[in-house]
Amino acid sequence: MLDRTVYWLFRLTILLARPFPLRAGYWVAERVAVLCYWVIFPRHRRALNANLAHVLQSDDARFVDSVARRSFGNFGKYVIDFIHYPALTRNEIQERLRFDQWDELNQAADSGRGVIIATLHFGNWDLGAAALAAFGYPVNAIAETFRYQPMNELVQGSRVKLGMRVIGGGRVGPTVFKALRKGEMLAMLVDIVSEEDGIRVDFFGAPALVSPAAARIALRTGAWVVPAVVLRGPQDDLVIHPIIDTSLRDFKPTGDEQADVHELTLRIMHSMEPTIREHPHQWFIFRRLWAAGA
Repeated sequence: MLDRTVYWLFRLTILLARPFPLRAGYWVAERVAVLCYWVIFPRHRRALNANLAHVLQSDDARFVDSVARRSFGNFGKYVIDFIHYPALTRNEIQERLRFDQWDELNQAADSGRGVIIATLHFGNWDLGAAALAAFGYPVNAIAETFRYQPMNELVQGSRVKLGMRVIGGGRVGPTVFKALRKGEMLAMLVDIVSEEDGIRVDFFGAPALVSPAAARIALRTGAWVVPAVVLRGPQDDLVIHPIIDTSLRDFKPTGDEQADVHELTLRIMHSMEPTIREHPHQWFIFRRLWAAGA
């Protein structure tokens, strides 16, 4: 019942928001997000506050709360962007991009190894993958599969229209390995995972439950892992600033797969710490990442 309700609320939001310009949508979304923060999603609010308190190393509840409310507001902007995705053109996506690491990206893309873009629910991650596709890079995206099929078709269909090839989270296997062997890119999120599938690595000074999938696939295929975040703005909300780290090309596995997966996952997470620390209000992490008291 909840899945169906969320789906129809999302459809209603699309119907109401799509006719308006992005900036007007952002204005409304920030205010709706306040209602969601305080009334509709209390469990998500508590989880986000706990995570941000850890990142900010602060026990000042009012300060942490102010950052968390901004995070909810930025997530609202992400939803507005998502609503407008089907109407975006390739040129519009390219115009929103501010990126100065083309040489590093092309070095990875031309290596022939295949590239795994490991990212977070941060800024505007979908638009980052769409920008790669808009500039002609072959991008495959592993995406969460929603239990409610109409919601799944709605969300994944919007991503496909942006030029990505979407691979359901439950279908990681031959399709992924084939794409990487062809030298293509695979974008995947590493900050959401089940207890059964995740591993704990040091992140902001304490063990956090994260996904080892990027590391595991890289070790089995020889692909080059490129941690990345897609920063919104901050001066202009319409602009995105992808930041990539190509230093993991030098990772040398020891042959102990379990230890190598742990070490590579650790390096992926450490790579993204500075940007999260500088822009914590752009990280949308609505489940407890660290155990209580960590």
